[in-house]
Amino acid sequence: MDEPTTGMDPKSRRDVWQTIRNIKKGKSIILTTHGMDEADALSDRIAVINEGQISCIGTSLFLKNTFGDGYRLTIISEK
Repeated sequence: MDEPTTGMDPKSRRDVWQTIRNIKKGKSIILTTHGMDEADALSDRIAVINEGQISCIGTSLFLKNTFGDGYRLTIISEK
């Protein structure tokens, strides 16, 4: 599947994701996407491709722990 939920509204996206989860049991599905949220929600393993070559492969948790720095949000407010 090539970016199956690109451009969908959030409810439709969740419905399609649930359908994909239901049909993938016992099967291999190759999904291409630019959305890490989609990859995270649907994939058992994720491969990151850079310039036509696989740069890294692993579970979502492995990739986040290895390469993710996370986010830092600082809010300064005067009441």
